[in-house]
Amino acid sequence: MSSAPIQAAGVVLVRSGERGPEVAVVHRPHRSDWSLPKGKLDRGERHAAAAVRETYEETGVRCVLGPSLGERSYAVDGVPKHVRYWRATVLEQEPRDPDAEVDEVRWLRRKAARALLSYDDDRVLLDAALAMPDTTATVILRHAEAMKRAVWRESGDPLATEDASRPLNDAGVEQAYGLVDVLSAYAPHLVVSSDARRCRATVEPYADAAGREVRLEHALSEEGCADDPRTTAAAVAELLAHSGPAVWCSHRPVLPLVLRAVARELGIIGGPVAEALDPHLKPGAALVLHREAEGGVVAVDRLDA
Repeated sequence: MSSAPIQAAGVVLVRSGERGPEVAVVHRPHRSDWSLPKGKLDRGERHAAAAVRETYEETGVRCVLGPSLGERSYAVDGVPKHVRYWRATVLEQEPRDPDAEVDEVRWLRRKAARALLSYDDDRVLLDAALAMPDTTATVILRHAEAMKRAVWRESGDPLATEDASRPLNDAGVEQAYGLVDVLSAYAPHLVVSSDARRCRATVEPYADAAGREVRLEHALSEEGCADDPRTTAAAVAELLAHSGPAVWCSHRPVLPLVLRAVARELGIIGGPVAEALDPHLKPGAALVLHREAEGGVVAVDRLDA
């Protein structure tokens, strides 16, 4: 009987040095190798959350994820292993004592890191990461799974005639709490939500965990967009002017207009970035726009629910 594939996640961790960018390379004594920070997913854990957790455990660095670097696959003792990687930057760093997993962490410039790394795949990942600028993330999120409209109307709740008051169902509540670690991987400072109950409930667990306020935006709601789509486009333009990492939570019918407004405001015309702005997201899924300092989008990642 074959074993299930091993799922893992890792990063190319980049920081600014006196003579240019430096990357973290870790020594694993049990493997006698030098590699990039990575590790296996815990049960039920999402890849993005695992990448951040493993990086902290192996380096003492709390990091923020940048663009995805794709997946690498290979066999470990005959078992397939799939590792997803991200470019990442340093949020804060704590001292870390050597242990049996990692006994040394070195910060090196590109040439020295390439020479020390034990595996060619890691060198390819390093080159790809260093070819990218530092970015901040704008996460555009569809709310988690909500109670069906007909079920809500027939629920007998005093607010059942108001669709904006429709709550998440049990699966949606679970999704919302599962999003805490995933959103934390991008550390959004600005948390924006449609004023519909189901959107607020999707981002409130993250906001509570991160100590952030939820900014309610009627223009991101179904009702607000239907009343005047121009207000939705104007809200997008205003939100894009925010320079820090952010998450916006909206609805399936509103997302096409939101993403068209994003493309228009940022001058995205054709190419891979435009193609990635696909509004067809399942409940609890998101697009992550990785924006450089000037505001342009370097890459778009998809976070499945």
